[in-house]
Amino acid sequence: MKINLKSLLLLLVLITATLKEQYNSIIIIILSVYTIYEVIKHKSFKINYLKKVSPFIIYYALVTLSVLYSENLSQSLKMTLRMLPLLLFPFIFSTLKVTKKEFNFISKGYIVWILSICLYSHYIVIKKLINNQDQLYNFFNNNYSYLSLTQDTIGLHSTYYAYAILIAIIFIIHLFFTEISKKLKAILLVITLYFSFFIFHISARLPIAVMFLIYNLVIVYYFIKNNKIKQGAFILLLLYIFTGIIFYNVRVTRYRFQQVFGFTYYDGSTHEDGKYKIRQWQSSIAANNNILIGNGIGDANQSIYDTYPKFDLKKYKERKYNAHNQFIQTFVGLGIIGVISLLLIFIFFIYYFSKNKSLIGIIFTLSSFILFITESFLERQTGIVLFSFVICLLFSVQQHLKNKPISCNKNNKEKPSL
Repeated sequence: MKINLKSLLLLLVLITATLKEQYNSIIIIILSVYTIYEVIKHKSFKINYLKKVSPFIIYYALVTLSVLYSENLSQSLKMTLRMLPLLLFPFIFSTLKVTKKEFNFISKGYIVWILSICLYSHYIVIKKLINNQDQLYNFFNNNYSYLSLTQDTIGLHSTYYAYAILIAIIFIIHLFFTEISKKLKAILLVITLYFSFFIFHISARLPIAVMFLIYNLVIVYYFIKNNKIKQGAFILLLLYIFTGIIFYNVRVTRYRFQQVFGFTYYDGSTHEDGKYKIRQWQSSIAANNNILIGNGIGDANQSIYDTYPKFDLKKYKERKYNAHNQFIQTFVGLGIIGVISLLLIFIFFIYYFSKNKSLIGIIFTLSSFILFITESFLERQTGIVLFSFVICLLFSVQQHLKNKPISCNKNNKEKPSL
């Protein structure tokens, strides 16, 4: 396929989402200008498409209105600007037609990029291990895992790094179902195994659980569709065995899961992450001063910080932790109305992708919903861009497929959609 400017810009939005915010912002601005040019030159804007992605617009409208009652005006304007992609991407994808070939180009380019940064991150920590003259066995301790493998290499927090990798895995699932070449499928399988190991190595707990859920869903779906129940059961068994082996041997990940239920290290330090997470959520919910419309998008975080000491979470205030739950975060900033609006986004797109039999659309939207439970993704540009861009991208491609399903079996009689 001949690479065009549109496909390249769309790919760069995804790539720069994992880099510094200013790079990503510049690309989004260029893409927006290009979209306006397309509207003027070809009159390609489709109001019907924009209406279909209105849940994003409704949510952004509530964010904008909350500026009127936020006490911290500068912070509220900052958040409104940061969340602008929630408005821009629906407009962009209501104008730019993304074909299946273009989507495949974007998918492959993004997979290559994620593979590159993962290899770079591992190169950095392996180099660090060698320079420290440390034993290879310690490759799986905290000095070479978790934040050391993410924030200390490309500057991206482990949760967002894992989210970016999960998107690459979802794109691989699409390519695996649509590509004919056995050689390419073998390469994709190897890359998937590496990505899976990397997510384990960065010890992102909920993304690991979501990844495991994705593999279960895809395996069950594929083998039931092809009426290969026994083979599917065998593959599932292998999945559980290999997952157990990796989980046990990557110590930092095993310890972090144990910390959820309470874990004491050899030095006597005790971690009860599950207990404190619940307390953090209780504290954040208590920070809401207006159940209906919230405190305002600009005052949400400060309200949460100020409430932590009342729940014996002074360190959380010092470290300026947000709610670590997007639904609670939205409740504090935008109230019940905001939460309903956010849920509407998930309900609408899960319904749409289910209706159109879009496997990867369902997987991505459902995965994002689960991940929103332990992370306030809409507080950082990386989360905002990856979430809204990928949903709008998948929606746009689906709109132009004209309900032509994609083959998942040998005789091509019944094909799952994109």
